[in-house]
Amino acid sequence: MVSIPAVDYLSLGYSALERGDHQEAVNIFRRAQEKKRSARSFVGLGRAYQGLGDLPTARWAFYQALEIDPADPDANAWAEKIGRLSVPSPSTGRRTCRFRAHKDFLEVQGKKGWRRFFIKAINLGLGLPGYFPGEYPVCKGTYLAWFRQMGELGVNSLRIYTIHPPGFYDALAEYNSQGGRLFLFQGIWLELPEDNDFRGEKYTSYVRRQIREAVDAVSGNADFPERPGLPHGAYRSDVTPWLAGYVVGREWESCAVRAFNDSRGRVAERYDGRFLEMEEGPPFEVWAAETCDFVQSYGDERYGANHPVTITNWPTLDPLEHPSESTYGEGLRWQGYQIAMDTCNEDEDVETFDPAKIRSKRGAGFFASYHVYPYYPDFLNNDYLNHKSPYLDYLRELKRHHGSQPVVIAEFGVPSSREITHWQRDGWHHGGHDEEAQGRVNGLMMESIRNADMAGGMLFSWFDEWFKRNWVFLPYELPAERNPFWFNLQDAEQNYGVVAAYPGYPSMKTTLGGKREEWRDAALVYSKEGGPLHRFGDGADGARTLTRLSAQHDEGFFYLCLETAAPVDFSRAHYLVGLDPPGSSTGELTLPFGCGVESPIGLSFVVHLAGEGKSRILVTRHYDKYLNEGTKKVRPRPSILGEWVPMQNITNHRRISKDQKHYYPSRVFSMSGLRFGSLDRRASDFNSLADVHVSGSMIELRIPWGLLNVTDPSSRHVLWMEGEKKTRVTEGIGIVACSYKPSGVGLLATATGRSSNLTDALPAGFAASGARSYAWEEWNHPLYHTFLKKSFTMYREILARIPE
Repeated sequence: MVSIPAVDYLSLGYSALERGDHQEAVNIFRRAQEKKRSARSFVGLGRAYQGLGDLPTARWAFYQALEIDPADPDANAWAEKIGRLSVPSPSTGRRTCRFRAHKDFLEVQGKKGWRRFFIKAINLGLGLPGYFPGEYPVCKGTYLAWFRQMGELGVNSLRIYTIHPPGFYDALAEYNSQGGRLFLFQGIWLELPEDNDFRGEKYTSYVRRQIREAVDAVSGNADFPERPGLPHGAYRSDVTPWLAGYVVGREWESCAVRAFNDSRGRVAERYDGRFLEMEEGPPFEVWAAETCDFVQSYGDERYGANHPVTITNWPTLDPLEHPSESTYGEGLRWQGYQIAMDTCNEDEDVETFDPAKIRSKRGAGFFASYHVYPYYPDFLNNDYLNHKSPYLDYLRELKRHHGSQPVVIAEFGVPSSREITHWQRDGWHHGGHDEEAQGRVNGLMMESIRNADMAGGMLFSWFDEWFKRNWVFLPYELPAERNPFWFNLQDAEQNYGVVAAYPGYPSMKTTLGGKREEWRDAALVYSKEGGPLHRFGDGADGARTLTRLSAQHDEGFFYLCLETAAPVDFSRAHYLVGLDPPGSSTGELTLPFGCGVESPIGLSFVVHLAGEGKSRILVTRHYDKYLNEGTKKVRPRPSILGEWVPMQNITNHRRISKDQKHYYPSRVFSMSGLRFGSLDRRASDFNSLADVHVSGSMIELRIPWGLLNVTDPSSRHVLWMEGEKKTRVTEGIGIVACSYKPSGVGLLATATGRSSNLTDALPAGFAASGARSYAWEEWNHPLYHTFLKKSFTMYREILARIPE
């Protein structure tokens, strides 16, 4: 095992306080307490919360310090400084409503009367690194900083999915009262009923409680006790002067809607409420209208004001017909599969929820809202394959159906993830975009929303959230409960933000910029003096001579730096880095490309460095997830066959049209190709998805943990599927490296005339006794820092061109 330099987390935490990075400091001091609980760590934690404006938690931390050391002067001073906390009494007076849903748009009331505005909004989540959203980790100081940045971005609104902590509303009131302009769309989160009965007594009580609590919170008139998974505290900031509307619910699943409509015989009914009405609709649509009506009725009864309201919808339940989308069962039967249909499949075009039927009788009005991404469901591609602008044409069709009713696209966007997880015809994929492409595509979508005469759009999302999981990688992010503790650049769902939440503090571990100082604290795996194993005497022996191999890691990546005696020249030198993440040494021994040698340890992966467009990472056949998914047996096995394969993932399954006349092929993308570039944002070759950088005699590598089948680096779990077992804990990653002279025949090595075609190797002589591995300490509180992606700047320019 190689030794890894220890980190002084206490000093790092106090450095964060000096920099004003209070939210990041919380995790750093928590990390310090994983090592040792001390008065100094709790004082630092208290100061972090005090800087964030969370005085109750700060006070708690200072008293924790005093429990450890009653005489600690800093703890006593800070506890006395905060003193006793008082909470003002709630106000129950009338509230303000300055917004209404009118013809085609929402309108805001000003000094000169009603004025329509085009919604330029951003969606804001809760899942900071290290936390699930239900832990509510974001504090007032962070919200206030974010609101200022949102003002710089040029959004006029933000949407939240549920009630946030009191600090959110305090910060919003402070920001807008001091000259800011940020309207709020308050979400009312609703889980699905367990029995699919939206009319059940227990579910109805739950829905109405969620609504009352949301209306009370935005009105500054709520006191919530501590409850698992729910916000708590005293809500005293009335933000109704900036409340543009309520957004009820979530993306409703078709199986739940179908089951409810079926249970009620699909009998069409009329709804005539206090504020909303609907001439006739199936049971779920009636329930939706009634729920939205209750939102407005409660606000009016309690506070004398009601606000615009909508309920979430998405293309899966849209009122349009999609001829390219057969059901899951029909598609399989047509391909000759015999399937049992005793369970409901989440089909994308079998159930309809049509909010165009809901009309306003009085009050602030109703508007429709849809989450519309360009790559999902598949019919958003397949229905429009011959169209010039598939996304725009779908939006126009949707708007035509709704007529003059305002329609808001409440979610849209593309992620800046390494991998593509759903294909789109024009390259607007679910993932696979660098930051610049993310900004460009997001801008094109917002322009499409405006050109389709929608009432506005809400970009998803503000910042990257580590807890999220995409269906492609979900089976391989284990243990699932530890997902917020590490960052997966591969996973599209974790990379939607225009603000990056990136591993490490105060900056990246390495910028892939050829800076030796960034490797000063790295572990030295191998160091070798002297010449290579074999000389060709062609002037490139120095490029093929390996001198050092260093390794380091953070919460998102495993980093390697391979150094050579002379500048790297891929035309005359190729390199292989063998890796064994399970640390079992039970993998493949035979190296590829005609090297004619066995590795001193069993390997699971080989990184082949051969220049731009040729470099890639390969996996042993038995450890490849794509090839072995159906076998439920994914683990390395002893082999001397040299069965190395590229890694792939399937993004779209084969589809068949409703009339069974058209097939739409599956889509598969490679994950193995390595991108060259730098993470230095000032560099000419900057690429936020860069894997490799070459500078002189240095080759730097940034490898996402998931690409090495590490399922949770924070607990050192790696993929090991066999029977009921899915993972195992590794003791460390085995590492070897070698070089060879490319022959020019494909990627094969030039023969040396010796027993091996290697030109050099680490460990020296490729001796098993010299092979080393890299181990790291586990963690429960990740370190991270934030920065504005390039997509932020690009999207800001687009928003500035779109009039309100």
